[in-house]
Order: sequence, then structure tokens, then C-alpha cells
Amino acid sequence: NYIQKRVMNKYFNTGIQQALNIVVFKLLKTNMLYPVSDEHKYTDHKNNILPDVHLLPEGTTSIDLAKHVHTKLAENYVLAIDAKTGIRLPKEHILNHKDVIKFVTRKPVKKKRK
Repeated sequence: NYIQKRVMNKYFNTGIQQALNIVVFKLLKTNMLYPVSDEHKYTDHKNNILPDVHLLPEGTTSIDLAKHVHTKLAENYVLAIDAKTGIRLPKEHILNHKDVIKFVTRKPVKKKRK
């Protein structure tokens, strides 16, 4: 009750989220990156809106994010698309905080069974 009266009613929050944001995003230099399947709706293959966020260090490239999501995604990587701008991004493109990224891949070559 003390926190409700003295902190929450006065400041509308405890400041914990702000402190975490400063530590994670400023001091640790971390970016929030959102991989999506549909770059127009910002959804995954099940139509969930922005279902995943990956916290990766500043300087992370689009291929780094692909590797972090799944090794097969990185192995079949062709390019990435910035969902906000529609711009195609090469492997070495450095991603920014809160980027929403769609990966374009080639179909993996299936080995023939004997």
C-alpha cells in the first residue's frame, strides 16, 4: 500500500522499467531486433504480430540475426528486408535498435536417396 500511495500514484511507475532499459539498451549496448515472416503485417507464419524479439549487441548484422534465429536460416540466406522501409539489406548490413526484419532464403537442396 505504501508503494501504491507514495510511488505509483505520484510517478505512475516504480522506475524499474526505466532502470532496466538504461542498463540493457544504453550501458550494455543491446538492440531489440524483430524477425518476421510477413514484412507487411509484421507477423510470423501463424499471424502472431511481432511474436519474437532478439536482444543482440550493437553492431549485429543481418546474417548474425539469421544465425541467432536458426542455423538453417543462415545457411539458406539470400537477403534481408527492412520491413519498415522495404529496403533490401545485404548480409553485412548493421541492424539498428527496433529493426523489423524479413529474411529471404533459397530452398535447400535436398539430397537424393539411393
